[in-house]
Amino acid sequence: MLTKPIFYDSDVIICFLEIEKQDLLKKLFSKIEMPQQVFIELTKEKTPKNVKNNLKKLISEGFVEIREINFATPEYIKYDCISKGYWSKDLQSVGKGESEAIALAIENNGIVASNNLNDVEEICEEFNVPIITASIILSFAYELQLYSKDEINSIWSKIIDETYQIMPCHTFDKYYKELFKKDCENLLKNYDFKKHYKKEKK
Repeated sequence: MLTKPIFYDSDVIICFLEIEKQDLLKKLFSKIEMPQQVFIELTKEKTPKNVKNNLKKLISEGFVEIREINFATPEYIKYDCISKGYWSKDLQSVGKGESEAIALAIENNGIVASNNLNDVEEICEEFNVPIITASIILSFAYELQLYSKDEINSIWSKIIDETYQIMPCHTFDKYYKELFKKDCENLLKNYDFKKHYKKEKK
């Protein structure tokens, strides 16, 4: 089974870096592909210091790879069209980080990691690009028995309480029971993440 690269928007990785849970990502993924515009967003002055420090450490360890889109390439053309709203039904512009993640995923048969479904879902649906959210990531961490349900519930609560990120439900239990399966079908396109994980960890 071929595995798909995952291109991260800032909102997903912030969920873990801001609460010092980057090790969860390291247990699940072999590396993180970060678009250049997302890196710029995460290193701005207003970004929490621990987010920047944790990101810097992950880059130095080689776990985070920065992906730059070069001018006039197929990726750039898609990025430009997406960011300016040319491919949106209502001509709604899309953030630079989200646009780069989508363009990279389209050109590299990848997955977009984003919680910002209002910005990414329409274009990803049009190009059949799977989406993985922080909620889905936490659910797989539980299903793979990397963390107990109590531990995931605690991480979930910290994301809500300590970051500006919005989760789809107030508790992990509710999300896992009511939405996880639907999100795997509708967002992740039934991509078998657990086989991906096992293959990467052999």
